[in-house]
Amino acid sequence: MDTHTQAPVVTVREWEQRKEFVGFTDEDARLLRELGPIAEGYADEVVEGLYKQFLQFEETRAFFPDTATLNRVKALQKKYFLELTQGDYGAAYLANRLHVGQVHQQIGLSLRWYMGAYSIYVDLVYPCVLAAFKHDIEKGQRAFLALSKLVRLDTELVITTYIAPSAAIISMQARQARALLEISIPVVQVWAGVVAVPLIGMLDSQRAQLFTERLLERIVEMRASVALVDITGVPMMDTQTAQYLLEAISAVRLLGAQVILTGMRPTIAQTLVHLDIDLSSVATRPSLEAGLRLGLDMLDLQVVPRDAKP
Repeated sequence: MDTHTQAPVVTVREWEQRKEFVGFTDEDARLLRELGPIAEGYADEVVEGLYKQFLQFEETRAFFPDTATLNRVKALQKKYFLELTQGDYGAAYLANRLHVGQVHQQIGLSLRWYMGAYSIYVDLVYPCVLAAFKHDIEKGQRAFLALSKLVRLDTELVITTYIAPSAAIISMQARQARALLEISIPVVQVWAGVVAVPLIGMLDSQRAQLFTERLLERIVEMRASVALVDITGVPMMDTQTAQYLLEAISAVRLLGAQVILTGMRPTIAQTLVHLDIDLSSVATRPSLEAGLRLGLDMLDLQVVPRDAKP
């Protein structure tokens, strides 16, 4: 997958907003830039301490199968660490941090280990910063606070890169689910001024909403005056399903169209009577063919054989 062609997980504008939210200021950037040369002195110590901890746990130790890999990763980690104090935290810094997070997500490093690394960073760096500013403790504390803000911002970026693929999959699945729903509720024109929609299965709130939306849209698009709603494929009718149908029928009437309910089986009719659901104001027919004939009558149309005499 070419990540360079994808939209950024976090835009520069969002990044600037995040910095503003946590109070990361130009003064913080200045303090970190001043801390940079000092960080050079304890970077190796921090990196060694970090990987000493990694190597104590089987799950994280598995990412370093040999000395060459370990040394290469340590060098990259040192570079990453020193970038915390390079002083420029704009678009390039954002892109770098997002890339690093994506790489770790792709190689399968659990988020809990990645987040734990930041905690180790803080623990290892704190005494080094205070020692470096032992003649100005107050400034050392401000420098460490600035570093802590940046580490938290980096942490947020990591979390974002880790959840982005899942969010994308969920979004795609939602689109696919809606597409399948739309396919399962086709609204077709069967005659000029007449549309039909076969319902299959029970109506839950989501399907009922989509059913109503699609029916109303097609009535407007086709300038239909009659809508045939076929419930042959509805296995049973409960109070909620009947209520959804009544609401859809009311909405259709507001558009000036009429609904004919077709496929009304005896068992469903008995159930509706038992539930005391009044459909007396709705035209019903036992089959789609009978419903179409009624619809044509409503439009004052008649279908006759070709050889019928005038």
